Amino acid sequence: MSLPTPKAPTNPIEAFKNALGNSCFLTFDAFVDWALYNVPFGYYSTNRQRVGKHKQSDFYTSSVLGSLWAELVVESCIDLLGNQNPSDFTFVEIAAEPGCSLLEKIDHPFGNLQVIRLGDPITLTGKVVVYSNEWLDAQPFKHFRFSYQKKEWVEIGVSLIGNEFVEVEIELPDNHNLNLPPHGQPGDLFDWPCGARCALDSLLSDRSWNGLFLTFDYGLPQEVLLHHRPQGTARAYYRHKMTNDLLTRPCEQDLTCHLCWDDLQECMK
Repeated sequence: MSLPTPKAPTNPIEAFKNALGNSCFLTFDAFVDWALYNVPFGYYSTNRQRVGKHKQSDFYTSSVLGSLWAELVVESCIDLLGNQNPSDFTFVEIAAEPGCSLLEKIDHPFGNLQVIRLGDPITLTGKVVVYSNEWLDAQPFKHFRFSYQKKEWVEIGVSLIGNEFVEVEIELPDNHNLNLPPHGQPGDLFDWPCGARCALDSLLSDRSWNGLFLTFDYGLPQEVLLHHRPQGTARAYYRHKMTNDLLTRPCEQDLTCHLCWDDLQECMK
């Protein structure tokens, strides 16, 4: 006797319940991953206009500068390659928005172009110039708070009460190595971009390619993140407005936080 096929969720609430499974919460990084990338409701999984100055989009980046930004990137690549011939390299763009790519409308010196969009495997071989614009800061991140009651740092997860997304406190795992400040003020926040490190580790662990890696993102040194940003850096973007209400409009708003440059530099060494 075959079991009935589970019904596909018809809205984000049902999709989140499926993601919960037998658990009562998701860790915050798991929630961010779900909110941004679950199929078919995730913010980046749906066909919507996210980038641009249109009133229905949510934010704009350097890519809206058109050919000017592309020409600046090309000139920078030529300069960084030095005496190497750009025509020997494939220019690879990671996480391009649907229907567009950086160099599609300008003349360029590279031998080939490769565009990797959401869902495509990141497969690199030979000599490449890898370019990403706000790819690493679109990865999951963890969310911590200095607890009012416990007077110590706790990890934040996300649960569901009725149809409302709510934060829940989780005990920190024993193996965490974030060097959180030993003392804090109740309510202090800290956001750790764990997904960025995982994405970069995966990219750099593949030794079948060599060349340049250029990433354009926003970030801060770990010292600043730990000791000079008591409200954290996590935020949401919706219709060109920034908010720190991270649980409002799940799957409809972008979620992000600052990267940690020290961590990424150590990874790239």
